[in-house]
Amino acid sequence: MNSSFNFLAGGGEMGALIRAHDWHGTTLGAPDTWPSTLKTVIRLILSSNHPMFIWWGDDLIQFYNDGYRRTMGPERHPAALGQPGRVCWEEAWDVIGPDIERVMADGEPTWYEDRLVPLTRHGARQDIWWTYGYSPIEDESGIHGVLVICNDVTEDHLLRERLAQTNHALIETMDDGFCLVDIIRDGEGKAVDYLFVEANKAFAAQTGLVDSVGKTVRELVPDIEQRWIDIYDEIARTGVARRFVEESPVMGRWFNVYAGPIDHPGQRRVALLFTDITDRINAERALQESEMQARAAAALAEAERRRLDALLGSVPVGIAYVDERGAVSVSNRMNDVLWGETPACRSQEDYGLWRGWWADGSERQGKLLAAGDWATARALNGEQVEADIVEIEPFGRPGERRILLIRAEAIHDSNGALSGAVAVSMDMTEQVDTQRALRESEEKFRTMTEAMPQMVWSGLPDGRNDYSNGRWCEFTGLSMDELLGMGWLDVIHPDDRDALRDKWLHTMGTGGLFESEHRIRRHDGEYRWALNRALPMRDEAGRILRWMGTVTDVHDQKLASEELKAANTRKDEFLAMLAHELRNPLAPISTAAQILKMQGGDPKRSLHASDVIARQVKHMVELVDDLLDVSRVTRGLVELEREPVELASVVQSAIEQARPLIERKGHTLATRLGDAHVTVTGDRKRLVQVVVNLLNNAAKYTPDGGEIKVCADLEANEIKLSVIDNGIGIDAALLPQVFELFTQAKRTPDRAQGGLGLGLALVRSMVGLHGGRVEANSAGPGRGSRFDVVLPLAMDSPAAAPATSAGTAVTQARAPLRILIVDDNRDAGESLGIVLSSSGHTVMVEETSQAALRRVQLEAVDVCLLDIGLPDMDGHQLVQRLQALPLAAQATMIALSGYGQRQDLEASRRAGFALHLVKPVDLPRLLALLDTLAPARPCDARS
Repeated sequence: MNSSFNFLAGGGEMGALIRAHDWHGTTLGAPDTWPSTLKTVIRLILSSNHPMFIWWGDDLIQFYNDGYRRTMGPERHPAALGQPGRVCWEEAWDVIGPDIERVMADGEPTWYEDRLVPLTRHGARQDIWWTYGYSPIEDESGIHGVLVICNDVTEDHLLRERLAQTNHALIETMDDGFCLVDIIRDGEGKAVDYLFVEANKAFAAQTGLVDSVGKTVRELVPDIEQRWIDIYDEIARTGVARRFVEESPVMGRWFNVYAGPIDHPGQRRVALLFTDITDRINAERALQESEMQARAAAALAEAERRRLDALLGSVPVGIAYVDERGAVSVSNRMNDVLWGETPACRSQEDYGLWRGWWADGSERQGKLLAAGDWATARALNGEQVEADIVEIEPFGRPGERRILLIRAEAIHDSNGALSGAVAVSMDMTEQVDTQRALRESEEKFRTMTEAMPQMVWSGLPDGRNDYSNGRWCEFTGLSMDELLGMGWLDVIHPDDRDALRDKWLHTMGTGGLFESEHRIRRHDGEYRWALNRALPMRDEAGRILRWMGTVTDVHDQKLASEELKAANTRKDEFLAMLAHELRNPLAPISTAAQILKMQGGDPKRSLHASDVIARQVKHMVELVDDLLDVSRVTRGLVELEREPVELASVVQSAIEQARPLIERKGHTLATRLGDAHVTVTGDRKRLVQVVVNLLNNAAKYTPDGGEIKVCADLEANEIKLSVIDNGIGIDAALLPQVFELFTQAKRTPDRAQGGLGLGLALVRSMVGLHGGRVEANSAGPGRGSRFDVVLPLAMDSPAAAPATSAGTAVTQARAPLRILIVDDNRDAGESLGIVLSSSGHTVMVEETSQAALRRVQLEAVDVCLLDIGLPDMDGHQLVQRLQALPLAAQATMIALSGYGQRQDLEASRRAGFALHLVKPVDLPRLLALLDTLAPARPCDARS
């Protein structure tokens, strides 16, 4: 990739388009001349999935990411890239232009939610709603551009409108009249009128108050009684609902009115529900009049009876009279309409022909009525029947069902003797069907929410909870009743409760989206993180009717996200520290190299420079070895050479390795190793590494002149080895992670001790591989540290003999060797040749495999040092070609490589190498190997 576009690496389709764009013809010029601020912001938007774009400079040159590209349509993409914003968005500039100019001029950011910005998409003008914000892009020299973060929320906007329309349609389909009124007060605070703010069609039809919305009741009904205004005002002030019967002064009809208070900002509002009960009142009046007429009928002439029949025929309820035996003597027209052609009944026993089932919702719901169960029969038997609800099948209309409210009362003559009974039937079919439909709708809603895996709740406009589904109850362990009102706050974590309540109250005030992450107490007592979201349901006037919300358990995701952030932070800190540690040795190496290049330099100075380079290279090798050890441990590639090991000898060897650092820092080292003369099973080299790391850690992080103790204590079948210091200690917050990779205390100039901080991670891993455990303890910063390594004792194993130093060999003088070095790194090959030549050997250096083959065809060689990663032919192939040449057939083949894993050594052995050395080569070891070199042997050495 062109270096000018390094900051555009990746970035999806838009990253590719920006790289391919010809910027030389724009006011911005070539990308390598762009300001660093512009490059940074472009990189920011390209790495984000959220729709974002930039306007840069006076021309407002445009850049945008893949998320925004998908919102533009073919009319603008890809032409909008690099195009001036005023040209690209000319059709909407009257809406967005003033905000952009304000941001560029004053640096004042803007934010809009659900704002209409019409645009042309796919060849058509469309209404599009956006949630977006403008932020200035500025540096110390001023404002240079605008960053735009946006979301196309058209679908959400249209959904809210459809919900509002659905709610309005629901109100309009009600048979009962409905309206909302605001109380109007005079300057002294007295209620003098009320204003209609909402009314459905049924209200206008029932009351005759057409086009009432926006008008006061005194405008519509000038002679309205003040008492009704006072009643509604009292309901608004006290918040106590009332029911009463009212006669409409306009239509002259009677209504059962339910009046309830409605919370509304800045208003005293009352909701009124009117149920027309004119028919019922008329029926009751008719019944009373009928009963009076019936009593008079026995004594009056036939003319009076005819007048009674006319009256019965005019009422909208079914009325039937029976004599004392139960025979139907008179029934009105409505009774026939409801019951059909009722067969002649001579007594109560004939009631068994009537087909009816209880429909009162009691335990007898759906059961067939027997002859004696009918209201008329029970009234004749002396029972007061106020209201039976039954479902009947009218005579002569099979399959048809109607639900009736039946009331019956006995009739007595002037002497008190039973003379019959009257039964009144009111048709309740439509009302019951409506109630059933409402119940079914509610049941469907509850069934749907109960089937959802999420926790669902709903709340009233004042924020009080009025419903929680089963998942909510199961999660919290509380019943629905316990969660009602503000009871749900009891399961919120105490530390989150006040903030959540304040945010909930604020959202109710703004009427926007409610969204909050907080902790909830689960039924088992555990507090878990959850995402709580809610949206308001509004009526056509924008008033909130209720809140619908969901709660989602995001505990695991949140913890994983936090852990990922923490791990990423530790990684960044580790990489920064690694870069620091690897650069530290380079400074003295560079200085020493300059000294060696000086002409006529002092030999002592040159020797000192060589020592510096050797020490610093050794230090860098140790750093790389630490990294390789960590890599092998984390990938499970470490294999222990298990044998009986005397722990005391391990500790002594570790002390010998750590002693130079301890003495250089002036520490006092005390040991108590009486219990350490025991045997454990393990890898002696790795166990020494464990103790050396702990000792070096104690020496590094203890101020000069400190105290370090090493103690051993037997505990049952285990040995505990402790390294104790009085150094800087460990903060309690860091203590649980002290053995984790990439975890370190804050490094400061006075604590720049070197190393990668991987020692403790290696300690825990190595101890774990030996079946043991390691623990860290500290009383806090400045109070020292204690590290305990606990290992299982070897079973029935004698103590290991004191270990001897590995790799010791007796050298003997040998004749100089003819050595061929092949390395494509010219400096590395020539510098190694200089060292070997100074030791008396004859050295030939080549940079390619072909040159080496040509040399050996002319000159014999005793040893070949071959780099594996050669450009024209790798070392594995070269060694086989060399061994086929007469002048190199008896030569010892030694591999040089930067790789030293087990598989690398095995590959070298298969290729024909006798030895495998890892770069950078340990020169004393190499010289010793050359001095003691024997004929070809299996690959067994690695430095």
